[in-house]
Amino acid sequence: MIKKRVFTLILMLMIVVSCVTEALVIRDLKTENQQLSEQLEKLNQDISVNASAIEEVNDRMETKAEVEEPRLFLPKDIYVYAGAVMEIYNDCVCCGVNPENYDFYWECEIGDCMNDKFRIHPGADTTGDYDLTLHLYDYQLKEAASARTTIHVVPDMFADESTGSLSMVTIGDSLSASTGWISYTRYLSGEKLYHMGTLGDEEGFMNEGRPGITAGDYLLGTLYGMESDNAFTNPQTGEFDWDYYKRTTGIDPDVVQVFLGTNGLDMDPSDNAGNIVEIVDKIREADKDIQILVVEPVFPSDQDGMAMQQNIPGFEGLHGMWSLTRSTMVFNLNSELDKRLSDYENVTIVPAGVMFDRDYGFGRSEINQNPHSDALKNVPDQGIHPSQAGYDQIGDAVYAALCYLINEGKIETTPMEETGE
Repeated sequence: MIKKRVFTLILMLMIVVSCVTEALVIRDLKTENQQLSEQLEKLNQDISVNASAIEEVNDRMETKAEVEEPRLFLPKDIYVYAGAVMEIYNDCVCCGVNPENYDFYWECEIGDCMNDKFRIHPGADTTGDYDLTLHLYDYQLKEAASARTTIHVVPDMFADESTGSLSMVTIGDSLSASTGWISYTRYLSGEKLYHMGTLGDEEGFMNEGRPGITAGDYLLGTLYGMESDNAFTNPQTGEFDWDYYKRTTGIDPDVVQVFLGTNGLDMDPSDNAGNIVEIVDKIREADKDIQILVVEPVFPSDQDGMAMQQNIPGFEGLHGMWSLTRSTMVFNLNSELDKRLSDYENVTIVPAGVMFDRDYGFGRSEINQNPHSDALKNVPDQGIHPSQAGYDQIGDAVYAALCYLINEGKIETTPMEETGE
């Protein structure tokens, strides 16, 4: 009997121990399960956070790729006359990125691909048309963009004794009023190129350049400076009238050139380009056969030059002007002009913008590195109006386009004996 009770007691004790052990195991399992649930929840939260972070990074990468996508612009045609040195500058054909972060490879049968430009110095034996392609590579040597143009190498037509005289009127702003490039092209032509206009002091060097004026001002007949009127404004209509200009001034040139756009720049080039094109259209309506040249505006100097510009009387309004912003405006305008005018008959775009050295095309001056330092820094003396060297580059572009048109038979010159020169 005692043995039976002891056995029963031991059995009950074993059951109790087993139950307690099982309870402890269940408790541990519940605790572990709770921990696993918490870990799983945290993992889900981390996955969600990481997914959001990845999505944000992707958005930033897409935005960065969009912002940093390089834009290239090369005019449809580029002209160079034999014997001249013509250069196309990397920072004038690329926008939207830092050019120094890319490699520019210029591919052509003639010319030299240099570090910051394409350079060509053709001789008389290299006249003809050449394809020029620009390849832009990133640091991984992947092509990021490309553009192409045709280089027309033509003879120096005015050097030919059979080439007669040619008269031209340039409708422009201060870049024409200063006559820097006008005197240079007159010199290049052996004084066969005769610049006409109502403004200026010497026959052969006249012009229609009005400082500060825009293409829109010409269209609206805006009065400017000390002039009592605008020579192109028909008082009956108050609008630009090429026929009225010729009739009242007695000036009837072989070629008319439009060199506008530097004033009136904006990030959106639509209005500025539209006004220039409208002037072309109005000239064409009145004179259906005359050759029209449209000169692309040139790029400004660097930020030092833009800072110095505002210290010149009359340019205080440029205070705070950012060179990069102005450069983008010029790039956009030149691209728009090329797009709108490239298919016009008897209209030739003069690609002065891409052929202008914005680093050394302006005058230079020295300033102290800081107010108390004897060390000097060489900077551009302004940012808009070139030095004579810069005007000469503009002149080379204009002169080459005229040589091309004469060589192609699109312009007839007047025999020198008929002009009395």
